[in-house]
Amino acid sequence: MSGAPGWAWRAVGVLALACLVTVVQTQIPGFGTCPDYSPILRFNRTRFLGTWYEIERYFTVTEVATKCVSVTYEQRADGKIYVRNAYTNRFNGVERIISGVMDKGGKSKEGRYQIEYTSFPYNYNATVMVLDTDYDSFAVLYSCSSFGPVGHAVSAWMMARERLPAGPVLQRAYGVLDKYKISRTFFIRTQQEDCVTLPPPEPAIDPTEPSTQAARNEGVIVQSEEDLQQLRSDIFAVGPKPPVPVDPVLEDH
Repeated sequence: MSGAPGWAWRAVGVLALACLVTVVQTQIPGFGTCPDYSPILRFNRTRFLGTWYEIERYFTVTEVATKCVSVTYEQRADGKIYVRNAYTNRFNGVERIISGVMDKGGKSKEGRYQIEYTSFPYNYNATVMVLDTDYDSFAVLYSCSSFGPVGHAVSAWMMARERLPAGPVLQRAYGVLDKYKISRTFFIRTQQEDCVTLPPPEPAIDPTEPSTQAARNEGVIVQSEEDLQQLRSDIFAVGPKPPVPVDPVLEDH
């Protein structure tokens, strides 16, 4: 019996490698190239700022045994948009933070952006598309990476402005998934009930926070939450209050 042609074995090898990389990057694998989806046009980044709560998502290893997942987009004084992902451990209630910086990943007016995460052991870039959003209640996010012509890996998220959105909000998000023929088979509901978080056993220092970055530039070592609080106090400290002028009329008496 003759074996499979060489190109078939090469394709299988590439797909196997793609699946391995997918496991590391926590995405859902598929055959062929990425679907030709287009992000929302005339995307308003300012209206997109604020906190979004994860309602459903594709399976990701980094979110195993987590709940109360949210992401906050904040534009700071330097003009950059900082991204703060918050995950709460389902068993001990401790919150974990993964931070990054958003950068435009496509045309300036379309809903495609790139996030450079800086709180991993290594820097990691992720490109995200906003397939649709009304900015006030729901957003559907999508990400896809191709591994040549034989395979790709997908991540998808349903986000909402409220932890427990109403049925009509969910129906609008489901409608977007159906429009783009995105399978709901791999979607997992994110637990958003009982979202009481506990402080981490070690101080959670955000590496993107301006005070921390300035300290690094000046050679200041920030090792604890107390160091960070002191640094903030030093940066935002105000000078001594001016002396109260003495009323000459009262002084004479």
